[in-house]
Amino acid sequence: MPRKPKTRVIHISGRRWFERRNGNTYHTANIYVNGECVGSVPFSYGYGSQFEWNARQWLKENGFLPGIEDHPNGGGDSLWRYCDTHGVKYTQEVVDVSRKRDL
Repeated sequence: MPRKPKTRVIHISGRRWFERRNGNTYHTANIYVNGECVGSVPFSYGYGSQFEWNARQWLKENGFLPGIEDHPNGGGDSLWRYCDTHGVKYTQEVVDVSRKRDL
């Protein structure tokens, strides 16, 4: 298997939708590494910055975050802290959409 190039830039582009009927928030996210879209987070439950945590998990599982720490009781290093420590430029953006189909 070929080696992955060094991760220099990570950008997460999220979308959130609030379902008024049940009061739940859902999101999706696209994950970019070095300017290339490498993956996405499918339709998932979670409000606030949950899209970033799900993107972090995807990046970890796919080998883009070597050495990132998880704690036994859950959680761990946030994506921005990992990037700051390892010299990776990190940006994120999120858009709140009014319709589910816009996710």
